[in-house]
Amino acid sequence: MQAEPLLDELMANAWRPLIEEVHHGWRYRWTNGLTRRANSALAVATTEPVEDLVARAEDFYGRRGAPTLIQVSSASAPPDLAGYLRSLGYGASARTLVQETAVAVVAAQTKSRFDTEIATTPTDEWFDTYWSVESTRGRSESDMTLCRDVLLAPELPMVFAAVRKGPKVLGVGQLVVEQGRAGVQCMATSPGGRRQGIASAVLNGLAREAAQRGIGRMYLAVMAANEAATALYASVGFRTTHEYCYFTGEAD
Repeated sequence: MQAEPLLDELMANAWRPLIEEVHHGWRYRWTNGLTRRANSALAVATTEPVEDLVARAEDFYGRRGAPTLIQVSSASAPPDLAGYLRSLGYGASARTLVQETAVAVVAAQTKSRFDTEIATTPTDEWFDTYWSVESTRGRSESDMTLCRDVLLAPELPMVFAAVRKGPKVLGVGQLVVEQGRAGVQCMATSPGGRRQGIASAVLNGLAREAAQRGIGRMYLAVMAANEAATALYASVGFRTTHEYCYFTGEAD
């Protein structure tokens, strides 16, 4: 599939940071360290020298006492950026695949044996399920508030799917709609619900909701090292369009 810079833009819009400064298209983002995407500079091709844009990133994160983090996408970043960052001693990590497919394909390739609930805002049960997984990454109480009030609340049409087995919500996901595309994010399955088709059921609910809204394409980002997730997404039709990683500098 052809790389689509638009998807990098849509993913940035769907995961709005607490603070964002835009300079020559680069988006310098900060959310008190909560998630890489919301605390990195999204690099885009521009006529501005990369040296100046990287220096601006170093100043932006240095003033916040944080390491410089730059999201470098094979679809969007200046072609000479990765080499320049390596010459400065930066290292790349968290290789991530950007994938896309037709909504109709996902709807046809997934199924649900469970009750799926759809809402336009995250219910307490939805968030509790999501956070029960996310909090295992060492998140704090303030992180929880930032996640619910900032990251999960872009000013865009949204859908939250929750899959229930009996009395408990075991799987959740979010869909963010913009420019005729539906972005899947915040997929989470409780440990007790794994290997039961819960994630597939969540995708089914999101795909059917996207179809009802007249959306033809779905996209997502998945860590390349997450074999279970990449296998699931491949099985329901998602294909990689491009990839990105995060280049990290030293903290000041």
